[in-house]
Amino acid sequence: WYEGSVREAVVSTQSTGKNSGCTTTFLAPSSAHKITPLNKPQCVDVTSSGGLGAVADGKDVLIFETVSGIVRRKLTGHLADVETVRFYPSDKVLLTGGADMCLKIWSVEDGSCPVTIPAHKRLISSVEIIDRGKEIVSASSDGSIKVWRCGDQSCLETLTPEVGEINDISLFPGSAEGSGKLCSVSSNGTLSLHNLGHQDRQATYRHTGGELTACTAVNDATVIAGSDRGEILTFDTRNLSTPVSISQRSRFRVTNICKDYSGTSSVWVSQGDGECYLYNSQEPFPALTLSGGDSEGILGLAVAEGLVLTSAKDKIVRRYIL
Repeated sequence: WYEGSVREAVVSTQSTGKNSGCTTTFLAPSSAHKITPLNKPQCVDVTSSGGLGAVADGKDVLIFETVSGIVRRKLTGHLADVETVRFYPSDKVLLTGGADMCLKIWSVEDGSCPVTIPAHKRLISSVEIIDRGKEIVSASSDGSIKVWRCGDQSCLETLTPEVGEINDISLFPGSAEGSGKLCSVSSNGTLSLHNLGHQDRQATYRHTGGELTACTAVNDATVIAGSDRGEILTFDTRNLSTPVSISQRSRFRVTNICKDYSGTSSVWVSQGDGECYLYNSQEPFPALTLSGGDSEGILGLAVAEGLVLTSAKDKIVRRYIL
């Protein structure tokens, strides 16, 4: 591994009218790790403390120290590429979903895998953990979303919104076992709101501009989604008939959208051209842009308090201290 230089630059964006005097801070990685053996990086996640990261490497998952890049564990067991990884709130357990259509639950401490669930008919694209993790949610390119009870590996609920492949899901804050709300985005451009436990969709929006690729529920009233054309759409959940705003920083695919931990309505956005920035629909320019991954598509993005982790096509995992 190698460690990148630490630097920060403030660039004033000159413009006229209401955008005059806006500034964007460009933040370099505090460390950049070429983790060995990382050959096919994909999704990434980070523990709530920021001490450990997990990055998918083809069929395997590497658990590593975010400061040093040293690999602690190599998790082997999926039969095809791992598409999504997520730490439990305890930071001691990891949930993964793969192109082998299976969910796996791993011990971060010893690398064992006590739970494997044959969950879907096609690859698993996204997962969520409800509350402390007795129940989990999985989404798949087979077009279904399923709620699972980990204890007996039973499927509690199956949602089939019939909107094509499900690309991403996000639980609303405050969702609990047996109840809660979920948003999803799909390959045919549909954003859906789901009431868990009720087998129905509360509301939908159809984006005519193409595929919706990522989403996050910022709070009970706000959902932000991204498209394969680089558009970022902000929605008021009380009225999905039209987005509150649509912005476009580049025409490259939005690969990830993650909540920020600052307590604001800002989100972190990554794109296929290497862009990664803090986005707020109320601001004309990003307040903070992460540098170092120029022209290398960001594949994975994870956020903890005071820290951002990215994985890119150049096989480098970058750690940013905010």
